Amino acid sequence: MTAERDESGQAKGRRRTAPRDPAAQERAARQREMNRQLRNWTTRSVVGWAVAAVAVLVGGVHWLAHLGWRPIPLSMGWQDLLVGYPTAGLAAIAAAVLLGGKRTGA
Repeated sequence: MTAERDESGQAKGRRRTAPRDPAAQERAARQREMNRQLRNWTTRSVVGWAVAAVAVLVGGVHWLAHLGWRPIPLSMGWQDLLVGYPTAGLAAIAAAVLLGGKRTGA
């Protein structure tokens, strides 16, 4: 009974051996390291960092509005209640929840 072979001649289901070429070994090592680093970037962490960036942006725009720049055509009172620091704070809390959650599979 012989094992099935793929198009490269190796037995199916067996792990391929490392390439003998030093440049190919270096590329494979770089690829493994990149995959290891990117393994932790789940959709949840990407969304969490995006929400954190929105929180910083909203807080910065609101601070600039207090300095006199009015990008939103609302009175300062409505901006303080609806758009400014409360929104930035809620976005920051949402980002903290998303980023602080339990990591699975790592």
